[in-house]
Amino acid sequence: MSKYQFNRDQLRFIEAGRGIGGLIRKVGTWVVVSMVLAVLYYFLFSSFFHLPEERRLIRERESLTEEYDLLYGKMETLDLVINNLEERDKDIYRTVFKSDPPDIGHYTQSTIALYQALGSTDYYDLVFQTDSIFRRLDQKVDRIERLFEAITASITPDIVSAIPDISPLREFDIHRVGATVGVRIHPYYKTIRMHTGLDVIVTLGTDVLAPAKGVVTDVVRSSRESGNTVTVEHAYGYKTVYAHLSHVFVRKGQEVTKGMIIARVGSSGMSLAPHLHYEIWKEEVLMNPIHFCYAQITPEAYMQLMITGNNSGQSLD
Repeated sequence: MSKYQFNRDQLRFIEAGRGIGGLIRKVGTWVVVSMVLAVLYYFLFSSFFHLPEERRLIRERESLTEEYDLLYGKMETLDLVINNLEERDKDIYRTVFKSDPPDIGHYTQSTIALYQALGSTDYYDLVFQTDSIFRRLDQKVDRIERLFEAITASITPDIVSAIPDISPLREFDIHRVGATVGVRIHPYYKTIRMHTGLDVIVTLGTDVLAPAKGVVTDVVRSSRESGNTVTVEHAYGYKTVYAHLSHVFVRKGQEVTKGMIIARVGSSGMSLAPHLHYEIWKEEVLMNPIHFCYAQITPEAYMQLMITGNNSGQSLD
């Protein structure tokens, strides 16, 4: 818009000159407006129209996105398959070895890292060493099986019937076992002596049974040392001795059968309390009676019996 000034000489309005400042302001205004319109035009054009290069990049991005989604779905499927295979492998291990598979560590990385670790040299050495151990164990098992076959072939019914493989007491309680064979403290002399049998603490008058068939070779009635004693010889070099008895029901030379009552528990002789002192000999070699109670007790009870008998520092006779 033009500007006008009142001329007093001419008494009328005349158009005023703009000057350099006005011209600069006008040019600046047009430049700013032109820039704003150019930017607005660019955004409007780019929103509705794309250059060939832009359209190519957009299509490539969309293709990569679809491929990524497809690969991600395949990866989830593979993870599920691998987890199922891992569970099946564990089930096979449990079926074959009757135990849980060993823990190979916890991995926070992907499944690929896990299987790379499984294929490393350390695990290969571990598998090789495990295979070597199993091979040696197989050889030992074969050797033991051959030994058992030889033992089984050499065992006859007569040998089995001659072995005193049951306790001489009808009710055998492992918690009542005292000292067994070994160096023990004598209850009266308080000196260290060799204890030649197994002490079983039971009630006075408890029946004493023959653990195998045999012949009574000696009956001693005495109030000293072992007190009333019975000795029975069995076949194949076995001999059993029963001491500190209260009553004896057999005589010398009498044949006895397995489970037959031959005496009753007492406290005769140098006995600290009523108990049965029981000895087993094999061809004049002293044996530990604990090893001959396997026919009556479980393996767990046998282990407890060994611990109890060996930890008893003082005998009862």
